[in-house]
Amino acid sequence: MKVKSIKIQNYKSFGEENNILQLDNLNTIIGKNESGKSNLIDCLSKLDFTGHMDSFYFKNFNKNTGNYPIISVVLTPYKSEKTIYKSNDDTVLTINDRFDINIEGGISETINKNKDFQKNRERMNELNNNVAYNNFNDENTRKNYNQLINMINNAEKSVFIDYTYIKSITEKIYNNDNYEEFSEYLKKCLEYLRKINKLFPSFIELEDISLKSKYTKSYLDDNSKNKTMLKHLLNCINMDLDDVMDYWNLSSEADKANFNEDINEKLTLVIDEFNKFYKQEIVQMKITFENDSLNFVVRTTKKYIDFEERSNGLKWYLNMYLQLLSKTKKYDIENYIILLDEPGVYLHINAQKEVLKLFENFVKNDNQIIYTTQLPSMIYQDKLYRTRLIIKDSIGNSNIGNKYYSLPHKMGSKLETITPLLLAIGMNMGYNFSSLSTNSINIITEGISDYHYLRGYFIQKGINDINIIPSSSVDNIHNIASILIGWGYKFKIILDQDNAGRGQQKVLINKLLINQDDICFINGTNLPKKNSTITIENIFSTGDKSHIGINNEDYSKEKAYYSLETLKKIENNEFQYDANTIRNFEKIIKLLIK
Repeated sequence: MKVKSIKIQNYKSFGEENNILQLDNLNTIIGKNESGKSNLIDCLSKLDFTGHMDSFYFKNFNKNTGNYPIISVVLTPYKSEKTIYKSNDDTVLTINDRFDINIEGGISETINKNKDFQKNRERMNELNNNVAYNNFNDENTRKNYNQLINMINNAEKSVFIDYTYIKSITEKIYNNDNYEEFSEYLKKCLEYLRKINKLFPSFIELEDISLKSKYTKSYLDDNSKNKTMLKHLLNCINMDLDDVMDYWNLSSEADKANFNEDINEKLTLVIDEFNKFYKQEIVQMKITFENDSLNFVVRTTKKYIDFEERSNGLKWYLNMYLQLLSKTKKYDIENYIILLDEPGVYLHINAQKEVLKLFENFVKNDNQIIYTTQLPSMIYQDKLYRTRLIIKDSIGNSNIGNKYYSLPHKMGSKLETITPLLLAIGMNMGYNFSSLSTNSINIITEGISDYHYLRGYFIQKGINDINIIPSSSVDNIHNIASILIGWGYKFKIILDQDNAGRGQQKVLINKLLINQDDICFINGTNLPKKNSTITIENIFSTGDKSHIGINNEDYSKEKAYYSLETLKKIENNEFQYDANTIRNFEKIIKLLIK
């Protein structure tokens, strides 16, 4: 199931306000050091919707509130799960304690409407006379049995917890010929609830670690050396370090050759599955042994090369896959929420961009990714709505901002700007520009709404080679332009035809000596028009204004939200600008790009 939102109440630095994280498939969490990003990953990595959680989890209370954690999660089914999940409603899971998880909504309704389960449970209860007293001698076992029956009877309200003791209890009942009919109904009830539990997604945290090309025998013998990634790989092929060390105990060359062949056959099965997942290129991998070392080589063309000499993108993705396979023991990785804290820190900027593309691939298989970063190059700059902010307030509580253009209310007013994003990652515009191309055309807009609307136009027209840079305000455009000049980037500027826009045009021409042809007013002219007030909203047709919500009472305060929703609808093919609006956009673009 897909996680729509998570409310983190009183976990470590998260308090009782601004604590709801709304989720897309891909989610970038940004914030300064000590803002609470790692606390978020820590909180989510230990979540288990089937109750098997760390016993210390709920002791991580918020020191400001003095209250203990309560986690609420909203889930919705993927299309592939519709055959099991027969409800249109979302499911809300409220985790009050590790063995106290309430259910409301869709799954509760699904269980309630399942006629087979209801009949099996009813018949089970009818036959449940003195079963515990006839089968279990000690009081504790009878108590556990009664709890099992109560869980089945309360399945619509609370998550079924598959305790370790259930297997021993049920086996004793199933093996008793006197309870054959009761066993049949009990078994069917449990099978159904376990099937329901499989709908719940799992959280997995991945470490930013890498396999080495070479592990010397002395390195493998040294307990102080970190071998975590190697252990993950060996776990994937059902081996451990002791198994590997056995190689050097073999005396004959034939035995060594057979050992080598056997381990590579197992590795080939794993890499074959990885190739179904990766799809960028066909990867082959081998393990080779020398007198004093274990080595990994990779081939994607004609020749094998050392693993560490391969591209950072491939290495990173293979390391991620091996960790997933090691932790899940499943080749088909789906219905997982993958957590990464500051991934790709040591990668080159091009490799970081490759990782972002691989993320896009991964979430197509009914998975989600949540990752933290402070790197501008690890943010989807053309899909900024994936970005979430975490900012600490004056008393030390972490506040979540789900709109990248708007801070939580305690942190300041809603601003039509990406300044909060830049502040949160602690970077400046000049550094952010380092990821741009000197060969592309860059368009500077006055604010984030202009960015959203213009981006929507480019998507609709299939234009991919123009970059848009939103300014925090019209008065900041000359600062951005000066940075672009210094970095040697080509750029154009779009201004509102109003007093502020006309004033900025003068600054750009007179102080920065920018050619007037590189500056366009929103009404499609290079010339200022005195006493006019024309903004981007004026270029939309009457029908598009109505669809977007431009005439709504709250538009002036919330236009960043309205423009973002418009962009998302265009990206999802749910809306397109009409012909009149497109003509108005084209008038501006043709003037700028001749």
